Amino acid sequence: ATATDSLRCSPRLLFMMASALRTSSLARGACLLLLAAGARVAEAGNSFLGTVSRAEVQMQLLSEIRSMLGHGASHARLERFEESMQPTYSTLPKNETGYIDHGAARYALHRYFLSRHGWHIRGLAPDGARWNASNSTSMLKSRVPDFILDMFTTRPLGLKALAILAATVEDLVHSDTVELLRMAYQTHGFPVAEPLASVEQEELVIKTYLLFFILPWSQQELDTTAAILDFFPEASQAYPGWDDTVMWVEDLKGALRYQERSEYNPFLTDGMHFRSFSSLARLMAQVIDGVGMFQNIECKMIKNKLMDLQGDDRSDGRIPLGKFYQDFLADREYWFTESPEYLRNLGALDDSDPSSLSVIVPNLLYGRSNCLAISSGFHSLCCVNQCDSLMESIEIGIARPAAKPDALIQFVSSLSSDTIAAPRNLSRSLRHKLDRIAEQHKGYVPLHGRLFAQWMHHAFPNECPLPQRSGAAVPLTHDEWSEHYQNESVASVEVMQRFVNEANLTANASTSSVFDEAALLWTDDEELVTDVEFEEWGAEGGGQHRLLGLLRVVAMFIAIAATFGVVFDSVRSLASFICRMALKGSPRSNWTRWLDPAGKRRFEYSEWI
Repeated sequence: ATATDSLRCSPRLLFMMASALRTSSLARGACLLLLAAGARVAEAGNSFLGTVSRAEVQMQLLSEIRSMLGHGASHARLERFEESMQPTYSTLPKNETGYIDHGAARYALHRYFLSRHGWHIRGLAPDGARWNASNSTSMLKSRVPDFILDMFTTRPLGLKALAILAATVEDLVHSDTVELLRMAYQTHGFPVAEPLASVEQEELVIKTYLLFFILPWSQQELDTTAAILDFFPEASQAYPGWDDTVMWVEDLKGALRYQERSEYNPFLTDGMHFRSFSSLARLMAQVIDGVGMFQNIECKMIKNKLMDLQGDDRSDGRIPLGKFYQDFLADREYWFTESPEYLRNLGALDDSDPSSLSVIVPNLLYGRSNCLAISSGFHSLCCVNQCDSLMESIEIGIARPAAKPDALIQFVSSLSSDTIAAPRNLSRSLRHKLDRIAEQHKGYVPLHGRLFAQWMHHAFPNECPLPQRSGAAVPLTHDEWSEHYQNESVASVEVMQRFVNEANLTANASTSSVFDEAALLWTDDEELVTDVEFEEWGAEGGGQHRLLGLLRVVAMFIAIAATFGVVFDSVRSLASFICRMALKGSPRSNWTRWLDPAGKRRFEYSEWI
């Protein structure tokens, strides 16, 4: 059905809406609204109002859902979503009605959650498929209300609808948090309906929740209080960042206690702030929102180690496998043990030269191997993609879906990163590659496509990952790899030593090589995030930008007219001034005598002026 089709209440529609009642309270409320809307349509019968346009129903439902979201905090929550996603949304390709499609919406949501929370959401992340792949949302089907998922996958979306989808996904993550906290209570036999009896019980529940969240295998293997207490001293060996994470949660508790100080009587509730299930649920919602950014500190530490391995002689974002393994073999580091096969699965192995395999720094850093907390299969914590902040700067500066190569060169040359200083002069190679992209798109470079992402990797090789072609293998975590292939994701010592020996032989050779951006492999395979044809949304960003262009022209003509008006007024004032000065030094009759011989009307001084 199209947007102009009519929507009538039918048993199938009511069944579809009712089937979503198994989801969260938000979903149940949305479905009740849908049922009410369907009932109103049914009651109207065959009257004029008996047929309601699909677009009208959708807009009304969006309005109603907006009023329900935000945990009772009016529209402020949705407005925050809209404000955060506005820069990306404004530059995404849109159809003739000014809306984005399914692929562009997935792209925007994936970037939002990864950059703001470090969340990798299955069903939003590409994971080897195109952004507009129809089967990509299978993970969401059992979690998101049917109507909202249908709106996501089959209909163009505006910024408000995109904010609703973002709020729905966030609610699902928070719902998982509550269920995991409930599991922690049940493991220790604590009743959810009663407050915890002591500070020790409070700390036990919090640390158990963190254990279940960060190390999900512990949910099955550590199912008693005794087993959990015995494991706590060893937790830092299973996860080196355990002690720092526990300390961070303690600091977060103090911050929340201060924020909510006006709601509690310190004389009656001293030490009782986080004893109830509801208060701990609020705390854990804050934990899940912020722990990704806290863990990203560790990601930055990993990047620094990778930069040390890369050395000053390379600027291409690559590390030879021999150097990659050498610190582990020398017992200087416990990181960097992934096998070549597993690196290839992550998209982090550069095998363009089979005789000299190397690791792609940002692809490894942002890869699934560095993700934590794959507890529900729905979301996990991954390193924040630093390229997203660079892209957001470009989106704000360009403010359209595509741009001329010269405009991008001028803007990108002013962008800096952890490893790139600005301003800089972009190389001839980078300029040529932008021109090659523009040749495929009538002189413009689309910002949200594989080729520009590849160009950003060449321009910022240590921050922007090399994009993988669709159809590539789905990136796996360490555990997923072991389960799927029945072997370890870690290279054997023999394999590591072989690559180290080869690297030493290469280092001792007298031949010198250049390792910079110009030497990186480049392919011309394009994949845009949208199904909307480039000719339809246009290089200037569709109808919205064409309207803005027209308004600029109108404003220019108005400015020109205003300038001429000012000039005319100035000339007239100057003439008046000259006349007054001349009249002051001559008899009045000298100015009007030239009319007298012809018997014409004599002008008075006041009329002349």
